[in-house]
Amino acid sequence: MAQQSAVNAGPSLKNVKVPTASAAKETPKTTAKPAAKAPAKAPAKAPAAKAAPAKAKTPAAVKMSSEPATKKPTAKPASAARPFFMTTEDDIRAAFDQAIAEADAEILRSDSKAIGKYEFDLEVDGFHFYLIANNGQVLFDSPSFTTLIGAINGMKTFKKTVAEGKFDIKVDKYNRYRFILARKYYGENYTSKDQCQKCVESVKKFATASKVLRYNPDKEAIAAYEAAKNAKRTPDDIDWKAVERAEATAQKMGKFEICQEETQQYCFYLIANNGQILYSSRYYASEKACRDGIESFKRAAYVGNFFVDRDKFGNYRYVLKNIGSAPAFIGESYDNKPQCEKIIDSVKKFIVTASIELEA
Repeated sequence: MAQQSAVNAGPSLKNVKVPTASAAKETPKTTAKPAAKAPAKAPAKAPAAKAAPAKAKTPAAVKMSSEPATKKPTAKPASAARPFFMTTEDDIRAAFDQAIAEADAEILRSDSKAIGKYEFDLEVDGFHFYLIANNGQVLFDSPSFTTLIGAINGMKTFKKTVAEGKFDIKVDKYNRYRFILARKYYGENYTSKDQCQKCVESVKKFATASKVLRYNPDKEAIAAYEAAKNAKRTPDDIDWKAVERAEATAQKMGKFEICQEETQQYCFYLIANNGQILYSSRYYASEKACRDGIESFKRAAYVGNFFVDRDKFGNYRYVLKNIGSAPAFIGESYDNKPQCEKIIDSVKKFIVTASIELEA
């Protein structure tokens, strides 16, 4: 767990303009909100009527509204691909019924005395599922999903992947260990290989010996999610010429460090000028892919859709929304919210001044 204070060195990005027009660009998102409650009563008509105003400005909305327009007589516009608040309660209930029945059957087959659980939660970046041991230890926190049904299906895929057993234990240059399952699922950082290996064994043990708990997001969770979604800025809100000028004239401080693993995979770290880790990436198949990852991270940080979230481990972390539908960047874990907010400020400063270096 990173617990150092944020470094505030480096110039702030004063030349980067964020036009007030961004508020206007969010209008389609807020006007589409009334459609959230309509599908349950009139699924065939309400989506088409409410989605129409959003066609002109958001490509995603065009796709969502075009289907109801062409299939108006049917009752299928509210598919699992839609936002969570447009999924019917019947769909969610049926998905949970099936998942619970399957999990109970797996528990009987395993004849396990220790039973864990799968919990679900709505966080600022979307729905997550958690695998929790019988002693309360959180063994795995999933990536985010747009819908609750998507998270349920993601849990099923996770269980199948665990059964295949393709675990790798990685140690980074800072002697932090974490497991990676099938190059897709990343575990938490541990201070020793033994701790990490024990977590892997627990994941294997509880993946199919855990009950599935029903979940309904409360009003507070829904409000936080919608606020984060509606507050999102886009690349069009940034003066990229000003960004180029700021980077060209900034005194170099901090660095993006690219590291190559023995497995010929690459990862990168954003490091402050005092050595503090501000972000550590996932693994990439090549140096070029890793450099592209740095550019994606920088671009997302300039747009600035940062949110502070508290995970099931009780720690605070920042969630940096990526551009488009790409997965979000998840920061390190911190003990308190002010510390996490200081790290966000440091990230914003050091993306301007950090050089990109390939570790020898």
